[in-house]
Amino acid sequence: MTATLANYEYVADQDRFAQLCGNWLDSPSVGLDTEFIRTRTFYPKTGLLQFCVDSRCFLVDPLKISDWEPCRKLLAGATMVIHAAGEDLGLLQHLLGAVPAKLFDTQLAAAFLGVGFSLSYRDLVSEFCGIDLPKSETRSNWLQRPLSTAQLQYAAADVRFLPALWQKLGQRLDEEQKLDWFTADCRELTASAIRNEDPRSWREAWRQINDHELLDDRGLLLLQRLCRWREKEVRARDLPRNWLVADRDLVALARGLEGCRNIGPEKIRNAAGANPKFASRFAASLTRCLNEPDEDLAQPPSRRQSPAFGRSLREQLKLWRNLAQREASRIRVCPELLVRRRQMQQLVQSHALTGSIDWPPEMRGWRKRVLEPVLAAELPASKQAAETKVI
Repeated sequence: MTATLANYEYVADQDRFAQLCGNWLDSPSVGLDTEFIRTRTFYPKTGLLQFCVDSRCFLVDPLKISDWEPCRKLLAGATMVIHAAGEDLGLLQHLLGAVPAKLFDTQLAAAFLGVGFSLSYRDLVSEFCGIDLPKSETRSNWLQRPLSTAQLQYAAADVRFLPALWQKLGQRLDEEQKLDWFTADCRELTASAIRNEDPRSWREAWRQINDHELLDDRGLLLLQRLCRWREKEVRARDLPRNWLVADRDLVALARGLEGCRNIGPEKIRNAAGANPKFASRFAASLTRCLNEPDEDLAQPPSRRQSPAFGRSLREQLKLWRNLAQREASRIRVCPELLVRRRQMQQLVQSHALTGSIDWPPEMRGWRKRVLEPVLAAELPASKQAAETKVI
């Protein structure tokens, strides 16, 4: 069934917005979506906030709102239903300095139900509501005024079915006894949005850089400092990360300086493989960054300790991935939700290094409880003990 035109109220008045936020506090759930532009900046430029309560849609013009305190109170009190909440949470944290205290991410719920991983809102509405949504206006200029009728209809449709999805998906999660797992992951999503703006978290930004394994211990420490420097600079300048400096250029500079102990502007400018334009422009700032005291940073793990992924580790990785697939099927969740490939590689390497599994922080909850028994049962020591017991 094709979606009919949505009924919506366009809200461009501070008092009306405050009144609505107060009224919505008593609602079972509040659907929320955002439209923004993020092509030339680090932070998104908010063009519209959409809310849906029951079946009524409200499109809030952020260019007309100066006091966001009513919205902060709403986020603190109501269950906010968002699809694929990551970017929306980042926007809310920047715009309001707040994220929902009670989040229900419909995309995440679908993954917990085994319906699909990273399922689109359009596909989810089709699957659970039997409604086909149009695809138009996805790349609109949401900062233009006035917004077109087509834009407003699209924006209303994007939030219109969130309360219905909350009801249907929530019921299924409850029936399958997954609400506790789901709620824990939703809390981690909101916590992550807050952490991303905490300077202490920027010390870990190097982990997201491809090819960091090419560096030695000294190079990893330099990369860690460079990545933290970039996190500070892109926020101060409001520029996309790669507009300031590409990942590969950070790795190249760290590698070119691995053998240097006293790093000054000239060594930065002349570092082998470094981007000359970047190195020259920021030589002074980078000198300060790269000579910061070590105690200010958490020491990255030593690359020399990481075991090579030879045949035996590849076989163990394949076995453990198959076991994880089986467990995901058993508990009826999407396999990618249970464990990602890179996470499984970390588990295999940690066991090869220490003889025990070092669970990363994001896997120490329900994921560990599900996976630990089946992985431990396939470890050599466990097998030998079981065979001895049988004999």
